[in-house]
Amino acid sequence: MKKMLIIGGSVRQEESRSNFIVDVIEGQAINLGVHPVVWKLGYMPLPLAQHTWHKNPGLSNNENVAGLAAAIAAAEVVFLVSPIYNGSYSGVLKNALDCMLGDALENKQIVLVGVGSGSTALLPCVHLQDVARTMGGEVYHRFAVVMSNDLDFEQKTVDEAMTTRFTEIIKAVTA
Repeated sequence: MKKMLIIGGSVRQEESRSNFIVDVIEGQAINLGVHPVVWKLGYMPLPLAQHTWHKNPGLSNNENVAGLAAAIAAAEVVFLVSPIYNGSYSGVLKNALDCMLGDALENKQIVLVGVGSGSTALLPCVHLQDVARTMGGEVYHRFAVVMSNDLDFEQKTVDEAMTTRFTEIIKAVTA
């Protein structure tokens, strides 16, 4: 099995649908025998990116920058999970990627997951694919787009079709 990293792009710690989806993906992976590293940016934030870090994150002297850089380097598969913020992916996710080497995703399988209330939940995936490719990532051809009708946030449940989709994607990218 390939090493997997899930990065949650929500700035929030509580009441975050996208962090809930990170947990769902982690649970599906564990059920398949994959034990991913999970990095939720709301819980482990990074400082504002500095240009020099994009060439060498080790220059940051920040344990979260160094920790995320190490987690990305060790991963073969990276899930980028983002809520929709102002029509795109979150600024904290953009900042986190800007703290990394410009080619930090090189030769890694990248899975994009957008979370939102309606069909605009697709937009984080659409916008992140260019960033992931620019950073050398191999973007998986199936996005996972989670809309409000795919989950019951109060009951902490996800539609079976969505969990099946996550299972299929995890199987495909970690084989």
